[in-house]
Amino acid sequence: MWAILSDIHGNLEALDAVLADIARRPVGAIFCLGDIVGYGPNPVECIDRAMKWDVVLLGNHDQAAMVNPDGFGAFAERAIFWTRHILESTGRNDLWNFLAERPRSHREGDFLFVHGSPRNPTNEYIFPEDIFNEQKLTKIAAMMERYCFCGHTHMPGVFVELGVGSQRQVFAPEEIHHFWRFDGRKTIVNVGSVGQPRDGNWRACYVLVDGWDVWFRRVEYDWQTTRDKIYKLPDIDDFYGDRLGEGR
Repeated sequence: MWAILSDIHGNLEALDAVLADIARRPVGAIFCLGDIVGYGPNPVECIDRAMKWDVVLLGNHDQAAMVNPDGFGAFAERAIFWTRHILESTGRNDLWNFLAERPRSHREGDFLFVHGSPRNPTNEYIFPEDIFNEQKLTKIAAMMERYCFCGHTHMPGVFVELGVGSQRQVFAPEEIHHFWRFDGRKTIVNVGSVGQPRDGNWRACYVLVDGWDVWFRRVEYDWQTTRDKIYKLPDIDDFYGDRLGEGR
């Protein structure tokens, strides 16, 4: 069984709650689809935990912590520069080396793992409304053999039947009772976000995978503690703390 998580964003309370949930299950490997840092108050501690996992990909915020942010809003950019300062202040080269060595994609048999999309593994978003964008999804489908896991949007769900002329569908976890079984159709599973969900549910989100079966997991955590840490940091806007309780 695999645990697949994404978009931790320096939220240590959410991450530790998810890792505790994983520890209670027969998980043989942990995969992370990127964005260990950004927005949240504990980038160093989250990277330290990620160093122990089996596969960790590069997210756009991880990349931005190493180079100049591209396409970020003012608040997100300021949080990234703060993250960079915190990492630099540790004097630890192993943190930088770890981020610099992260691959942009990973493949295991029929499964492709990316942060963003098969077409642009680090930066492209696949939103639920893209189900109506035939050109975009057709081009993305051409870049994948069968199944793909991604994050980046912080919105968990399943996109199915991505081929030309297919009847495309998208499902939120609640619509499929938090379970999906791969059935041969081209399918993308967005695993949601550990540290900053944006689907209206404040609980940390990740998935468990056993063979062809996928379970979406929601885990409660002490988001108020994370919020209060953010409030104390002038370089991270209070908005990033407030939204934790709203799942937005």
